[in-house]
Amino acid sequence: MKASRSTLILISSISVFALFPVVSALAQKSGRPGKSVIDKNTIVGKIEFAGVRSFPQSDIKKLLLTKENHWYNIFNKRRLSKSSVAADVGTIKRFYGRRGFLFTTVRDSMVVASGNNKAAVIFIVVEGQRTTLSGVSIMGGLKEINGKFDKTLSQFVVGEPINAIRAISGRFILRDIYSDYGYPYARIDNDLALNPDSGQADIMYAVEESLYTVNGKTSIVKTGNTRSGVVLRELVVKPGKGYSRKDILESEQRLYSTGLFKLVNLRRDDSSAETNNDTCRVDFLLSYEERKALFVNGGIGVGREDYFGVVFRLPVQFGHRNLFGTSRKLIVGARPVYQITDPEGPLKSFNPKDLMRKLKLKFIRTTFELNYIEPWLLNYRIPASLRLIYEPYTLKPIFEWRYDRVAGEMTFSRELDRNTIARLNSTIEYLNIRNVPADQQEFYREEGDNQIRRKISLYGERDTRDNIFVPQHGSYSFMGLDYVGGILGGDFTYVKAQFSWSRYQSIMGNNILATRIWAGGLDDLGREGRSSSEDRFFLGGATTVRGFTENRLGPVFVEADDPGDRLGKPKGGRYLLLGNLELRRSLFWRFGGTVFLDAGNTYSYFEDITPISIAFSSGLGMQFFTPIGPLRFDYGIRLKKEFDLGAGSYHLSILYAF
Repeated sequence: MKASRSTLILISSISVFALFPVVSALAQKSGRPGKSVIDKNTIVGKIEFAGVRSFPQSDIKKLLLTKENHWYNIFNKRRLSKSSVAADVGTIKRFYGRRGFLFTTVRDSMVVASGNNKAAVIFIVVEGQRTTLSGVSIMGGLKEINGKFDKTLSQFVVGEPINAIRAISGRFILRDIYSDYGYPYARIDNDLALNPDSGQADIMYAVEESLYTVNGKTSIVKTGNTRSGVVLRELVVKPGKGYSRKDILESEQRLYSTGLFKLVNLRRDDSSAETNNDTCRVDFLLSYEERKALFVNGGIGVGREDYFGVVFRLPVQFGHRNLFGTSRKLIVGARPVYQITDPEGPLKSFNPKDLMRKLKLKFIRTTFELNYIEPWLLNYRIPASLRLIYEPYTLKPIFEWRYDRVAGEMTFSRELDRNTIARLNSTIEYLNIRNVPADQQEFYREEGDNQIRRKISLYGERDTRDNIFVPQHGSYSFMGLDYVGGILGGDFTYVKAQFSWSRYQSIMGNNILATRIWAGGLDDLGREGRSSSEDRFFLGGATTVRGFTENRLGPVFVEADDPGDRLGKPKGGRYLLLGNLELRRSLFWRFGGTVFLDAGNTYSYFEDITPISIAFSSGLGMQFFTPIGPLRFDYGIRLKKEFDLGAGSYHLSILYAF
């Protein structure tokens, strides 16, 4: 026998009156009667529940906006908010609704104790009957489109408590599926067939698909400096094409990616809908708000660079993002960079005692840049960038001489899908070294003295991470192939290839398992082949193998290289292998912790790669999460036969290692 919802509500109401004696007892326990005025200074003393029997109260309490005030909340007392309490009533209902209690009722009561201005917040819960799922079905609609709903249907398990929130959201998911396949006017309803005698219910979705709909024209409601053709070419919603909600979202995303707009709204104009036989045609309205075309950016920052350790940056940039309304961009910028040093040399890793030393800034370089961007090349959505670069008096990594660098770059980009992008880059650069000692000129010439380098590079990147700063799901892949010299000419000739893949997944609750593999190789082409240390691979430091300082893992200069004062310094390897394993989790407030294992090395020759040559390090880290990403402190220990806590390195960095 099936019961109506009104009957269940009546039963619940009677249960509320039955709980009043319990509520009165809690009120007397929580505070003495007397003062009942609640103002902005009222503090939350206690949170109590009446009628909660099926779940631990702590599971519900941690979800609430209202929090109890404790002795340590000295500077930020937790004050009572009526709006937060009202929101918590809805939170408790949803908590029960997700666990099979479909008709739970919740009321709140607030009692203020006289004398200390503390309030006891009491939530009165009538749980009602728990309902399990006996079946789920779709009635009506099109079989081929209903099949797209199978992934959602698989989340409903017969015999388990009904998740009311999932049942309701399923209706909107099914509606969006029909909208993606040309039926935006489809009507989707859901209902429960409840049998209170058995405590079971069926979830039923009813579909009325309406007419197949195609796109009409798109009209721009609000115009600005951008030409209408420049705006409309970004849309994938084309006249005559089948209606798709995904196309609308992708069109808006493409408009945002131009950098011209701070607000975009592409919507269906239902008043324009016209029916012709068994097809409906509907137009669209596009409105947007443009960003200012002229812009100036600047900033101050401290970060890391592979070859210089901790650095100080002072970038400034200005330009025009919408030349003549065509979305072409012209940008001029300067980026000074200084190395942070102390009396013992460059600050490569962080140690608390470094704060007591006298830190200095050592000039590395200033990059002057002129960048012109053509967003559509030959009527194809292939952004092309032309950059001219000038870097005077630049400090050479690893070495101590300085050089002037003049370079030109042309880059072509292509989005293969929403997560994947490919780039083709062509570069020519000239280096003029200033202060090479006479007795070391031959060695330094091999490292790039007064040299021309010509390069063509192909890059591929795929990013499915849910968050680039603190990823919890997805992966990031990178592939690069550089061809330098050869038929292009210049003074260096080699091929360099590398591949990196990182993955992020949740395990055992709030823990995130992050893994990375990275492999690379460089081959000097033929007898005339040649590469410098700057072209090779380096490992060691805050983002690779953390038991070692920056770039200190791998080949070094030996006597046979005739390196002068570079003897024993990093030379760079032609081959690279790296693996990282890291377990991350939140700790408290804005702090998180990690446990990591790093393994890898670089090599001069392929035959040097052996299992015994792999260097390992392990350690612990702590992060403080900021709006621009986590501030990270790691300590890595080198894993050797003799365990030595001192045989490791400290690292202070911004963002995760990978």
